[in-house]
Amino acid sequence: MREILEDTISRLLGDYVTPKLLRDAESGNWCGDLWKLIASHGIPHALVSEIHGGSGLSWPDAYPLIAVSGKCALPLPLPENLLAAWLLDQSGLEVPAGAITIADPAPSVESGAVDAPLRADRSTGTWQLTGRLGHVPWARFADYCVSEVCTADGPQIALFELASLEKQCDLNMAREPRDSVILENHAATAVGFLPATFPPRPLRFYGAMLRSAQAAGAIEALVESSVKYATERVQFGRPIAKFQAIQQQIALLGCDSAASSASARYAFQQAGSVREQMAIAAAKVRVSEAIGRTASIAHAVHGAMGFTYEHLLHFSTRRLWSWRAEFGGGSWWSEVLGAAVCRRGSLWATVTEGTAPLFPE
Repeated sequence: MREILEDTISRLLGDYVTPKLLRDAESGNWCGDLWKLIASHGIPHALVSEIHGGSGLSWPDAYPLIAVSGKCALPLPLPENLLAAWLLDQSGLEVPAGAITIADPAPSVESGAVDAPLRADRSTGTWQLTGRLGHVPWARFADYCVSEVCTADGPQIALFELASLEKQCDLNMAREPRDSVILENHAATAVGFLPATFPPRPLRFYGAMLRSAQAAGAIEALVESSVKYATERVQFGRPIAKFQAIQQQIALLGCDSAASSASARYAFQQAGSVREQMAIAAAKVRVSEAIGRTASIAHAVHGAMGFTYEHLLHFSTRRLWSWRAEFGGGSWWSEVLGAAVCRRGSLWATVTEGTAPLFPE
């Protein structure tokens, strides 16, 4: 099943994610036909258990799906939908049809607060949600959103419809929708508890894991584009790939790509284990560090041509710069890792065992 889905998504995105589609998406259009095609293959529910209509894939199985979407700069919330559907399934909630996005409770996390920005109240017999969510991916186009909510019984996960909600539209650097959503006594579709084995702030953890894999795929695209361009671009009578300075830069680019893929893939392999928190945090830090270097090298290799809108390079680099800051930037995760080491009291034990919780209980 993993091989079938990987082959399917690679062919679909290779055929349909064209420069024209990307430019249409950046103009504000929803790629509805492509989303319907992806959904018809069951890919958005790939992580949902088979008994509930999914493919029952594990996170390691799903890694190629996320990486390929990043490599192709897919202008659709497929990674977000995969995570949202998995969280709902793990919580025992029904996964609805339609596009589902996720909301990272970043404002509360960054300010040091524990509670999610959404409050859920059931005094009227049904769950009512109140609060404001910022930087929600694809909110203007998605049908549903999954977010953490604060209830009288503790943090839970909530699913709610987006169509009728007030939104303040915004874009990230890649011109992907990142909208603010305002809820005022909005009826939730479903609310439930996540398994006790999950890390605190699971949307931030698993969202960071997603962005690491997407970025690793996008960096791989930079390598391929840079090698191709350097081989074809002739300067002073020979391809620039023949110059040692260019060769060295492409070699550094390849090293960062390999390290990013390895760290992101390892995080997916450790998902659900006692090592997942350290693995995810380390992956986000490593990939975030690589993004600055790889984007710089790729643009340097491409020269002035790489800065034009007509060239495809910017579809990858602008996404990399945007994804680097989402679900916690590299510096934020570095501080979290550093604090965990200080609480543990031993860098060696923290690194070798990799099981220290990143947030105090």
